[in-house]
Amino acid sequence: MKKVAFMSMDVESYFDTLCLKGKKIDRDPKYNCASDIQKYVHFLNKHNIHGTFFVVADFIKDCKEYLLEAIKDGHEIGLHCLHHQSYKRISKEQFIKEINEAKEIVKKELGVEPVGFRFPCFELRKELLDTLKDLGFIYDSSVIKPNKSFKHVQGFIYEKDGLMEFAPNIIDFPLKKVLISGGGYCRFLKGKQLDRTIHKHIQKHDSFLVYFHPFEIHEGYLPVPWNILLAQKRYIRKNRETYLSYLDSIITYLKDNGYEFSNMKEYTLNHKK
Repeated sequence: MKKVAFMSMDVESYFDTLCLKGKKIDRDPKYNCASDIQKYVHFLNKHNIHGTFFVVADFIKDCKEYLLEAIKDGHEIGLHCLHHQSYKRISKEQFIKEINEAKEIVKKELGVEPVGFRFPCFELRKELLDTLKDLGFIYDSSVIKPNKSFKHVQGFIYEKDGLMEFAPNIIDFPLKKVLISGGGYCRFLKGKQLDRTIHKHIQKHDSFLVYFHPFEIHEGYLPVPWNILLAQKRYIRKNRETYLSYLDSIITYLKDNGYEFSNMKEYTLNHKK
């Protein structure tokens, strides 16, 4: 089986960042990082890679032109949620109502129907995951460590009850497991030691998933509340200006090691043939 890699972005406003919830902050729309979506589209186009964009439906009004450009250039639109919130305590009925509403917004505003889903912050419950197929999805990308009820396909890709599952890549460090697929983990840990660790990981596995958010490649000022933890301030600020160059090196290394790039919809449909 060929080695495969996936590039994905969780398309959400900077103000949806979990540590900013309920905090007093300058919420001027110029800081929502919508234009960084276009920057990422151009980055993928330069590498001739079709990526997956998991969109927050109520953010589409601020970034519609960039998402339409992404669609025109052959990129896939998946669904992240209606409003960026935790689904840990939401009822099954309310979840179904919100997801159907979100899908309708995507279809109306972008002219496509999303068939892939990712829970916000990878927070999910089994009963909600089990509804996705009935809601018209053919794959999910939210389960960090699939259990034995999932059938292994390759690398960190699984299948359960006809729903494909694209899990993030994990490395076991001495004291904890670390997601190395992207986001703040790679911005925090970036350096020669992490590079060696990721390169060693890539050589052992035949799938690799990248995920991150628009604000993580924003160059320049972003407002940060004074009353959040130091680690949260570092999460917002750390290595944003150099993150795309880091992804550039990862893509080059993946290609040099025989990986081919696909979006998740294409992979799922090809697997089901």
